[in-house]
Amino acid sequence: MHRLTVVVAVLWAVLCGIAAQAAPCPFNIPVVTIPPHQANGFSWGAVIRPMNDACISHIAIDPTNNNAWYAGSFTALYMTKNNGVTWTKPVIGNVGALLIVPGQSNLVYAGVGNKLYLTRDSGTTWNVIKTFAKPVRSLLVAGGTLFTGLGWDTHAVPSGVFTSNLGGGFLTFHAFGPGHTGLIVWTLSRDPLSGAIYAGTEIFDHPQPYKPPFFRSTNGGVVWTKVANLPWHAVDSAVRPNDGYVYALTEGKGVYGSPTMGASWIPPQLSPGLGVTLLMDPKTPTRLFVGRHKFGTLNGGIFVSTNAGKTYTASGLTGVTVSDIALNGAGTRIYAATYGSGIYRSPVP
Repeated sequence: MHRLTVVVAVLWAVLCGIAAQAAPCPFNIPVVTIPPHQANGFSWGAVIRPMNDACISHIAIDPTNNNAWYAGSFTALYMTKNNGVTWTKPVIGNVGALLIVPGQSNLVYAGVGNKLYLTRDSGTTWNVIKTFAKPVRSLLVAGGTLFTGLGWDTHAVPSGVFTSNLGGGFLTFHAFGPGHTGLIVWTLSRDPLSGAIYAGTEIFDHPQPYKPPFFRSTNGGVVWTKVANLPWHAVDSAVRPNDGYVYALTEGKGVYGSPTMGASWIPPQLSPGLGVTLLMDPKTPTRLFVGRHKFGTLNGGIFVSTNAGKTYTASGLTGVTVSDIALNGAGTRIYAATYGSGIYRSPVP
């Protein structure tokens, strides 16, 4: 999941005069290597760099095969079938979204620039199923429908979400509604209980007063309703499967929660500058993993909550921006994509 937060972080680094080292990532971000270390029960191993690319923004692990990983960077989509030992580069371009279809792990989507790629055979072949007008920023599959969110950078056309079948056929655009333009759709999530779908957005030019909308659809993404305002744009989201509780990760302001389908929000009790990526453990939904930026006074890292988001504990990877997080199918191993460093992994304590 490439997010604008990564771009913000790297631009901040440039403005603060951080000196670039050898082979920096785009936006002149120096490459950092963190040695193996332990924190809060996690034991992070040595960094892994697909084909020596440290600019990793996305990571996805095949839930049926621990050896099969997919990783995205500013320049390519990478794939390994032997647990990160060797890699191939099937697609060239800036990866903005990455999704393994739940229950159908042979189906993997990658948004690369304006193109949406699909493999139906676990990465043996990749095909472009759609070229959009704007970059692909978020993906969701639910009930045999593919939902695609884009990153609009204009107020000249409406913003919304595209729906299609899993092969990209019968593509239909569903606008968020009058006045909703210039939106970057960073996150799409679904409540398996009610079927409600949520979309978190950022207004690309930040008009003042800045009130980025968060949307809900109760009819499969056809009609969208703007729900109660969050204090900042949401870059990731998740829904607790047992009770429909909604989590929305706001950039830099922490994880907000809603027991009312977004009609009202509970602010975080503690927000240690969290705001890049959010992962809810599907086997233990009260456990949340959150990645943080590295810029300014924030030193990056991964944080874990074991009490449904009430509190978070620093759990390693200090010194890098954690841009995406994944678990293996058994939930016993965690993987972190870090922009400007690479991929780190640890057993889950």
